[in-house]
Amino acid sequence: MTQSTITDRFQTTIPLVVREALQLKPRQRVSYELRPDGTALLRPIPQLDGLFGSVKLDKPVATPGEEKEAAGAAIALDASREGLE
Repeated sequence: MTQSTITDRFQTTIPLVVREALQLKPRQRVSYELRPDGTALLRPIPQLDGLFGSVKLDKPVATPGEEKEAAGAAIALDASREGLE
């Protein structure tokens, strides 16, 4: 079992074996889940760069030009529904 001490400012150092096991990085956020039995569960919050490529799309991503064209069409459609041109 690994232990650490809480300082007067309620800070602690996460032991090296825990940091390595959870693959924690400096300044990474973690979450705490408080359980009814009085224990707490520490979980790393994934960093955005770690999520890159984790979602597979069925179709290719739109180019900036295609996005701009779609936004213009959506604005025109909204304006036509409001009776504006």
